[in-house]
Amino acid sequence: MANLVAIISLLGMLVMTGWWLADYETLWGKTEFGDFYFFAIRDYYFLGLCVLPSILSHLVTIWGHYYRADAIFQESITRVSSADKKQKVSIWERKDSYFGCTVKYYVLVFIATGVNLAWFGQPMQGLAHELAEGEPFWPEFLGSVGYGSGYAAMGACGMILFLVLRRSMLHAVGFTYAELLPLHRWMGVAIIFWSVIHTIGYMGHLILDGLVSENINFDGETRGPQNILGFVALAGLLLLGLFSIPYMRRRFYTMFMYVHRYGTIVTLAGTLMHYPYFMTWYYVIPSVCLFMADRFVPRIIQAFTLAPEVMCTFDKDSDILTMVIVSSNKTEPLKPYYPGDYVNLEVVAAGKLYHPFTIASYWAEDPYSMTLYIRTFEGKDSWTHTVAKMCGNEGKVVTIPCNIDGVFGDRNHDYLGAHEIVFFAAGAAITTFMPLIKAMAAQIEVDGKSAIRGHLICTFRFESELYAYGEFMHRVTHDRRFTSWLRTEIYVTRDNRIPLDHVFVPAIDSKKTENVSTSSSDSDNTSIDTVKLPASNVVAFHQDLGSVSDIDTSRYADKSIPTFLAADSGSASTLHARRDMFLTAFMLIVPAVVFIAARHVPWEGTWDGKWRWCITTEIYDQNMTNKCMWNYTMTPGLVHIIAGCFWGYLGLWYARRRHAGRDGSKVKVQERSAHMREVLESQVQVVDGSIHFVKGRLDAAKAVEALVAAEVGMDKEKTTAVFVGGPDSFLDAIEKEHRRAKWTVDFHRETWSP
Repeated sequence: MANLVAIISLLGMLVMTGWWLADYETLWGKTEFGDFYFFAIRDYYFLGLCVLPSILSHLVTIWGHYYRADAIFQESITRVSSADKKQKVSIWERKDSYFGCTVKYYVLVFIATGVNLAWFGQPMQGLAHELAEGEPFWPEFLGSVGYGSGYAAMGACGMILFLVLRRSMLHAVGFTYAELLPLHRWMGVAIIFWSVIHTIGYMGHLILDGLVSENINFDGETRGPQNILGFVALAGLLLLGLFSIPYMRRRFYTMFMYVHRYGTIVTLAGTLMHYPYFMTWYYVIPSVCLFMADRFVPRIIQAFTLAPEVMCTFDKDSDILTMVIVSSNKTEPLKPYYPGDYVNLEVVAAGKLYHPFTIASYWAEDPYSMTLYIRTFEGKDSWTHTVAKMCGNEGKVVTIPCNIDGVFGDRNHDYLGAHEIVFFAAGAAITTFMPLIKAMAAQIEVDGKSAIRGHLICTFRFESELYAYGEFMHRVTHDRRFTSWLRTEIYVTRDNRIPLDHVFVPAIDSKKTENVSTSSSDSDNTSIDTVKLPASNVVAFHQDLGSVSDIDTSRYADKSIPTFLAADSGSASTLHARRDMFLTAFMLIVPAVVFIAARHVPWEGTWDGKWRWCITTEIYDQNMTNKCMWNYTMTPGLVHIIAGCFWGYLGLWYARRRHAGRDGSKVKVQERSAHMREVLESQVQVVDGSIHFVKGRLDAAKAVEALVAAEVGMDKEKTTAVFVGGPDSFLDAIEKEHRRAKWTVDFHRETWSP
């Protein structure tokens, strides 16, 4: 199934690439001018060679996404216990030692660059003809450069959204979202580059021909208003580029998101009105319709399947926020999520933006819930700080309304075929590796043998943080299911904010609740249930900082770790695949039909009994012609977007209203709350000093030197995978030492820096 999905998706991409390369020669140069507007031969080519392959390959990708993800993980995880299944990194997955990019990524960059150059070069062919007729060189040359670069800019606009889809045919052939995001950014740079060259070329052409005043004006008798709108589009594009600079993006992330949303609308609308030929829209419509489905469908599905609220608690000493999300129906498991998968979280009372977080829980342990651990940061503009204040602390468990987008993930898990695996984690980045380490331990326990050696090297700020991630840190250092194959080093850099003899770890009391109303910034009332913990249930523990109690192996004797196979992940995948397939097909096909119908409508009426484009304007001025061209250019696309958004928002409204009716009864809410409390209570751990750690900072150089001394990553006959998670400074330090040591390893950076 996985190979078939990849083949079909690859064929779809090849057809689309062929369309992009052949479009100019076969359609732009050999079609009557009126066919730009009236439904004609261009539309058939476009629908058959661009829209249809993109929709079919996307549907196949969605259908295969569930089976592919499950099959790939099931096959990959067996390698940790079977020496016969070890394999070296394939040539497509190999990375260069400097940039850390894979071979397949460079192949994709080569194709994207080639298509961009073809888009630029094809319109330039008319230059020789103009010069042969005696036209002056520089005006014609600059005009041709402007024409070619404008064509390339529009083509790149059609490509850029494909690179930011969370689920697309590119993922089906092995690319990950993290791999494609840099190319998405570089494609944005290409659009800005071509647009600037386009402006310089045409302005130079107009200046040399003395036509500036005739073509840059508001009189409506020439293309003046259209050219003014071109400058508006360029301004919007430059603003997009400004806030996409890494420093600006990270420093003003909220502004970056809003500029990205509304700046894109300004740029696209300005471009279409600047160059109002209908085919301009053809380059962006496939990626736009896939983008809408990519944004709406996962949210609709989760609105149907997840509880509309989450339960959270905040540990002030470690600055860790724990969130529990559960299924709205205890008989229906969540969509299987795999190690490294993530969700986007929107806390209604904290703003309208979605924020990505890696899922820390292991699906097979409880298929009906997921847990997130979020490191909070203080600051007036900090989203995590705002949510932490809502979730309370010191014995409070709070239920807050929340919307979920996801689950998303696209790992191939080929790294599980390595002989050794090394994890470097700083703080909350440990959550990225928690489900993977549990899955490996589960498979090793089932097979009764291990064919992989693991190293977990992590650093935290406070000792209390070791206990903030449930029992995980205690278990990997005490349970033989982990210690038999995983060596763990833990560093703690600071003293606890609160002495251990004053650390309170309460037992959650589900009997006492009270309702509290808060108001978000947009005046929406948010219901919050707060569980108050009585003082009698609060227990204080004290032990010397950094001391180690006797290892009690009996604590985990009866706590086996189930595998995905044992938890029947295949059946759960089938259930969610059918739902996803139906919604995706509806979101793609219905708006597409509306779009085709809009292309058949004679928006300017008829003339002499014919439904043709803009014939009525032959007796009017250029201003009327501009309006007619704008009408035929933008109306079908606008109708298409409105249709997609209408069905998307209608689906979200219905799903949430269904929750308020069917699942909003007092009994249902109490059942969900009891389940969430049960999961959250299992995360509460006693800070008893039983986890051994080294007091001080993790020295990246010494850590890598120790691994090298132990021959980790030095045997060229064996493969070693290295994962590093944490802030960029931590990742950079480990990567620097990795290069210095000349490790022969498969190096992975794990970061959610925006």
